[in-house]
Amino acid sequence: MTTPRGDTQRREQVLAAALIVFATFGYRKTSMDAVARAADISRPGLYFLFASKEELFRETMQQELGRALDDVRAALTAPDMGFEARLVAALDAQLGRYVGTHLSEAVDDLLEHGTARLDNMHGGARLDSMYDDYRAAFHDAMSEAIADSGQPAGNSTPRQIAEVLAAAGEGWKHRVADRPEFVDKLAMAVDVVLRS
Repeated sequence: MTTPRGDTQRREQVLAAALIVFATFGYRKTSMDAVARAADISRPGLYFLFASKEELFRETMQQELGRALDDVRAALTAPDMGFEARLVAALDAQLGRYVGTHLSEAVDDLLEHGTARLDNMHGGARLDSMYDDYRAAFHDAMSEAIADSGQPAGNSTPRQIAEVLAAAGEGWKHRVADRPEFVDKLAMAVDVVLRS
């Protein structure tokens, strides 16, 4: 991995703008000019920060996935919330970030499928997908929190519970109108799974 060039705050601004542009137009149709305009930076300034569109896309996806995972971990360790509320907050941090926005489906597609396509651009060789790595880290964090909770799990392992809750969240996020409804559905799923 190369050392990031340029001001950290400026890079953050560009990555935030790039996420919206990539989500709106997709990887193939996104141009560095469009990202530069959206980030209010010159094209040479953008190329100073990111040598190529591929590098910009990779770092944009890494930042988005990393932020979600950081938020998940913070939710799971929040001292002022009960266990079920922490699980709901963690699921929302991972899955609900764009629910109810015009970017919801597009960001999901970028994170899940765009990273795999990017991983395949290296001479046809399949590299580990960053999305799969982050999803596994999310399941690990959830499983650990469930195991540490002391909640009875019946015949299910903490990993199975984490995967069922994540699958429920994945399904609901495409069927609700807004984020508050999504959080309500997550709370219901957590309650049902933990009471079973």
